[in-house]
Amino acid sequence: MNQPSFNNTASTNEHGLSQFYARIYGYLGIGIALSALSSFLMMNVFYEQFIGMLTQSRFSFLMLWVAEIALVIYLGRKATTNPTMALAGFIAYSLLNGVTISVTLALYSQASVTKGFIAAALTFGSMAIVGATTKKDLSAMGQALRSMLIGLIVVILVNGFILQSSAADLFISIVMVAVFAGLTAYDHQMIRRYYDQVQGDEATLKGLAVFCALQLYLDFINLLLAFIRIFGRD
Repeated sequence: MNQPSFNNTASTNEHGLSQFYARIYGYLGIGIALSALSSFLMMNVFYEQFIGMLTQSRFSFLMLWVAEIALVIYLGRKATTNPTMALAGFIAYSLLNGVTISVTLALYSQASVTKGFIAAALTFGSMAIVGATTKKDLSAMGQALRSMLIGLIVVILVNGFILQSSAADLFISIVMVAVFAGLTAYDHQMIRRYYDQVQGDEATLKGLAVFCALQLYLDFINLLLAFIRIFGRD
C-alpha cells in the first residue's frame, strides 16, 4: 500500500535534484561566458593597456592571483549564509579570472587553444558522467587529490619563479589533467550528497548551487589551461 507514496517521493527527489543540477550548470555557464568575455576584451580591446600594466609592475599579475584566491575563500564562507553575495562574488571572480587567463591565452596559437578547449570539454564531460553515475564512494580519492593540489601549487610557483623549466611545466600540466579530471568526478558525486543533506531548504540550496558551480568552474578552467600548455608544445 505504501509503494505509490514511495514512488512519488522518489520522483519528487529526482526532480528536485535535476533542478539543482540545472541551477549549478546555469551558474557554471554564466561563469565561463563571463570569463570568455573579459578575456576577449583584454586580448582585443584593452591589450596594450593590460600588458603595459603587467610590464610596469612585476607583481601586478601576482596581486591579481591573490585577489582570486581571496574571492574563492570568500565564496566558500558565504555560499550557504548569503547566496546573493556568493553569486555576486562568483560573477566577480569569473570576470577577474578571465583577465588572468588572457595572459596565458596570448602566449599560444588559436589552434592550441581550440584543441585545449575540445580536450578539456571531453574530459570534463566524461568525468562528470562517471561522478554522477558511479556507486563507488569517491571521498577518499577527492581528499587525496585536494592534498596533491596543494603540493602542485607549490611546484607551480617554484617552477614559475625559480626553475622556469619547460620539462617541469609539461610534467605539471600532465599531473594537473589527472588531478582535475579526478576532482571533476568527485565534485559531481558531491552534488547529489549536498542535495540529499539539505533538500527542502531552498535558501541553502541556492548558496550550494553557487559553491558547486565554483568547484566545477575551477575544474574546467584548470583542465583547459593544462591542455593548452600541453598542445602548445607542438
